[in-house]
Parts: sequence; structure tokens; C-alpha cells
Amino acid sequence: MSSAKVKPLTQSINPDTNHVSAEQAVAGLKDYGQLACDTDGVLFWVEYRPEEAGRNCLIRYADGVAQNLTPPGFDVRSRVHEYGGLSWCLLDSQSWVFVNKQDQQLYRQQINAEKPEQLTFLMESRFGEPVYDAIHHRVLMIEEQHFSELHSSENVINRLVSLSLTSGEIEVLHEGHDFYSSLVLSGNGRQCLFISWDHPHQPWTATQLHHGFFGPDGLIERQQILAGQGMNTSILQPSFDHDGGIWAMSDQSGWWNLCRYYLAEQRLQPYWQVDADCTTAPWQFGGYHYHVSEQQVTVIRLQEAAADLLQLKSAEVVQQLASEYSQFRAVTLSQNKIYAVANALAGLPQVIEIDQLSGHIRQLSTPVDSVTTESPATDNPALDRTDVDSLAVDNLSVPQHISFPVGDQQAFGFFYPPVKCDSTKEDSQSADSSSLPPVVFFFHGGPTACTYPVLNPRIQYWTQRGFAVMDLNYRGSSGYGRAYRLLLHKRWGISDVEDAEAAVQYLSDKGLINPQQVFVRGSSAGGFTALAALAFSDKFSGGASLYGVTDPLALAKATHKFESHYLDWLIGSPVTEKDVYQARSPLAHASQIKVPVIFFQGELDAVVVPEQTRAMVAALQQQQIPVEVHYYAQEGHGFRSAENLADALEKEYHFYQRIIGVE
Repeated sequence: MSSAKVKPLTQSINPDTNHVSAEQAVAGLKDYGQLACDTDGVLFWVEYRPEEAGRNCLIRYADGVAQNLTPPGFDVRSRVHEYGGLSWCLLDSQSWVFVNKQDQQLYRQQINAEKPEQLTFLMESRFGEPVYDAIHHRVLMIEEQHFSELHSSENVINRLVSLSLTSGEIEVLHEGHDFYSSLVLSGNGRQCLFISWDHPHQPWTATQLHHGFFGPDGLIERQQILAGQGMNTSILQPSFDHDGGIWAMSDQSGWWNLCRYYLAEQRLQPYWQVDADCTTAPWQFGGYHYHVSEQQVTVIRLQEAAADLLQLKSAEVVQQLASEYSQFRAVTLSQNKIYAVANALAGLPQVIEIDQLSGHIRQLSTPVDSVTTESPATDNPALDRTDVDSLAVDNLSVPQHISFPVGDQQAFGFFYPPVKCDSTKEDSQSADSSSLPPVVFFFHGGPTACTYPVLNPRIQYWTQRGFAVMDLNYRGSSGYGRAYRLLLHKRWGISDVEDAEAAVQYLSDKGLINPQQVFVRGSSAGGFTALAALAFSDKFSGGASLYGVTDPLALAKATHKFESHYLDWLIGSPVTEKDVYQARSPLAHASQIKVPVIFFQGELDAVVVPEQTRAMVAALQQQQIPVEVHYYAQEGHGFRSAENLADALEKEYHFYQRIIGVE
């Protein structure tokens, strides 16, 4: 990594009219996913729209036109496992089913119908990851039954079910495991694959791959577990190829590699073994990072958290595609075309089409106001995504992947220098710290997740205002293999804080930051790391918690089923190791926080309940620490309203400015 001296910040610390605004920064958070093609090669995707309070719409792309198929009042989003994922599937080229966010029920919609038709009426149930079974004219899916407003393990049951589109009858296909995902059908519709896992595991620690056979009545008459019997391997994204061969991602080699089930050995073995992850941690179901066709295999490979899109033949790389992009999701193929959601260093997420023969790339996704079906109008021109898309490349901060020592181990992350950085490495070593930039540490959520080298307008918001940004992939992050991912086991609140401290020292030694102006921020799990850093370290000048965990023991008692045993793995048993929870709790150590903190909290948050933030704020106020708090009445866990996202970003910036003494 090259070092650079930064000029005094008298000018660059104050925003000017050329900087991306907070409204523009969050408008760039528009996203896409759940790609699929019909038999004619027409592409569909789900589009997340922050300018519509985070509504998700199904889009049909044909003849160069993107058409919104989701009428006002509907929102294509499942809340199974709370985080959801795949929420729709095609029945044919003219009809589909989807899960509606508001009631979590399944609806059928025709392309020319005035409104969708409700198919399920089980208000205690949520549905997700639907798959159409043409042979039996039914939809297979996950059902998650909630028998209480408390969404804990004891009150929630997950199972695989089928819904007859003729009679409306729901039948159970498989039950008995705590969680299910990734149900797929073979080409002839007579077999299926699915993934299961049980407490205390998460899908990135241990899962099982099931192979089922349907009887004449459409029920699974027999099934076997093909892999994962030892509960020490994470197996994801199963699929059948055109010949009925079985494929999946598995980390049995130490990395999530693409594997094939070999009948002769009756084992799932790497098809292409490489010391790199080929997928990401599955917080949402239904996402695939590979596709197997008759001619070749298309798969991603992560190196230093950046993705390559590769094509393989006979387990050998034959070509790399779309090298200008650094992240790929929702990979699918149709008629010699590859489709994916792709991100780049200098570009926002786009749905792209790649011609397999020529390598030619087309960007298919469009700004909201060019979609044919009318959407709610906005009177705020800053929300037009094109403003962010046109951000000058020479005004962007380019991420530098860094590796730095933490004891006898290494940790990783991406450093973004301020855009007004201009000097040489030699000068940097003798720089006065007062002339160096303040830095904001970003802690990703999860905590088993990863940050990637892609354009993040919120990071650019900071770097254009004279701040450096350190986007940390602390030990325990995904994207660097199973061993690195497991380093957070029983050490959440320790290893991540140690890594932040080590990164401060590393960047300071390189002359890249002002060590007296270091801020930390994070949302959810990242908010816990930020607060823990403020409580257990003196290297930080202030911080921000966006619906962050303040009391992990309270979270363990109140959190939803999907994560109800996650804290056992991250910290320890909340029953027998309460002292460990107390030792890690930012709330219990609020008296050790001596610097200002700003909080942002949704009143509808069911994951990190508002009471956690209120208790932390009260504790800091009692000891007269400067604290600021903002509650948002209609937000849950993860803000979705563009207006609220922009408001929080701007308030956080001005909060740090006051600490620095500029305002």
C-alpha cells in the first residue's frame, strides 16, 4: 500500500457544492437481486427502491424496456429468518407468485391483471423462497409459523411445504430441522435438493445437504443426507445440472469452493479447488454465485474481498468476464447470456448482461423515472440516481486493500484516503499529525459478513469532506476462508476491537491519518463493535451507533429465532456465562466511555429493540458525556427510507465536525 501525505484540511474539511449530498449518497443505495429468466429469455429482477420508503418491486426487462410489475400497495419481500431473500418465482412467462411484505402471504399475479390474487390466508405464517413445480402445478416454499409475538425458537417453526395452485391445499414436505433453505427441483421434477441446519449453528458454520425423491402423490417418499453429516461444514447453494448431476458450494477444503457430488465415491468433492471463497455468507436465502450449463461452469472467486467472474471447462479457467466489476451476485444464464447484479470500484450496482461469446456487456437497470409503470413522484431531484452515477471518477476515493498485523495474526480492510490527498510517501513519514485527515472506521454488520471494494456513496460522502475511511474486515469476517471466519468464535467484542486498534496504529505509523481524530461507526452488530471500541479503548475520539447492540445479554433474550443461538457462538452461553456477557457489554461499561456518541434508532426494530438504545443514552447522560440521539418512528432494523437515511448521515457528519472543532 502506498502512503501519502495529506495537505492541511482547512479547505477540504468543509463541503462545497461539488460534493455528493447526503440525499444523493443514500439515493445510490438502490439495489437489485433475485434475477430469473423465462423460457423465452426475458429477464426479471427485484428492485429495492429507497426513494419509495424501501419498497421492493418486480421488474420485467424486454426489448430494452424495464417494466415495474408490482402495483402500489404491494412490496415483494419475504421476512422468513427476518432477513428474507428470494420472494417470488415465475409460473410461466405471463404469471408469477410473490410474497407480500405487509402480510407475508403468497400472491399470484397475471401480467395484465389489475391486482394480485391472494393465495394463502395464514396470518401466523410467513413464506419464502418459492419454487414452481410444473408437474404438480404447485408452489414449493419455506413456511415459518409464528405462534407468538415473541419470535424466539420456542415460538417459531420452520418447514418445507407445498401449495396446490388448483385446490389451495398446503402439505408438509419436510420438517424437524430448525431451518431450511435452497429448495431446488431436478429437470424432470422428480427429485429435489435442500439445505437444513439446526441450533446452535448458523448457515456459515454447519449445514446439511439433503437429496429427496418425490412419490406419485408429490410428497417426499425418501431422502438422504449427501453431505454435512459431521456438522462441521457449511454447504450452500445446491443445484442440479442438465444431466441431473448435483452441485453445491462447500467449505470442506477450508474455502467455499464449487463442489460436485460424485456417485462412485458417494461424496461431495471440489470440482475446482482454489484457496479462495467462491461465495459469501448467506444472510439471505436464494442467492447463487455460480451457474452450471452444458458448455461450461460460471463461478465467482473472491481475492482480497474482490470478485472475479470466471468460466471453467474441465475444472480449468478458460476466461474471465467483466473484469471492470469487483462484485457479482444473483448469477443466472439464458440463451448464451449471463446476467448478474454487478458492482464496480467507480459504479453503483447494476443489472448487467454479458454475451458469453463476445464478452460484450450491457447495463440493463435504469433510474426509477425511466421505468414504464408509474411510481410515486418525488419532488426532490437529489433522489435521482443519475446524479450519483455521474459522480466524477477523479473525485472518488479508490479503496486500497491493506493487511496489518494483530499479534501473530493478520487482519484486513480497505483504506479510502480523502479525495484531496496529494503528496508522497517520503513526506508522509514526517507529517505533523494536525495536518493529517481525521478518519472514520466503518464496522460492517453481521458480524459474520464482509465489506467489498465497490462504490459506496456513503463512504465517498466522507472522503469528499476531508475524512479518510477505514472499512474494516476484522477477524471473523467472511471472504477470507473458513479459518479466518471462525476467528471471532467466543471473541466478539475482543478481536474486532483489537483489530480496530491495530489498524489505527498501522495507519498512524504510515502517516495516513490523524490519530487524535479517529471516529468509529457501525450498524447493528457493527454498532456493538463501535460502542465496544469506545468503552474498552482510548484510541477513539467519538462514534456513532445505528441501531447497535448495547447489551448482548438482553439481545440474547429478545432476538429472533434465526440468531437466537448466534450469540452462544460469538460470546458464550447466556445461561452459564453471564459474567462473560457482562464483561463484553458496552452498556455495563458505559462509565468507561469518555468521548461523545451519537445514536440512531428505529422505533419498530424487533432485532435490537429501542430500549437498548434508550438505556445506553441514559447511562451516558448520567455521567454527562456529550450524547445525541435520534429516533425514527417508522423504521425497523435497517433504515429503509431515503429521507431518514440522508437525515442520519448528515447529522452524523455535523456531530463529528463539532468534535473536531470546525463547527
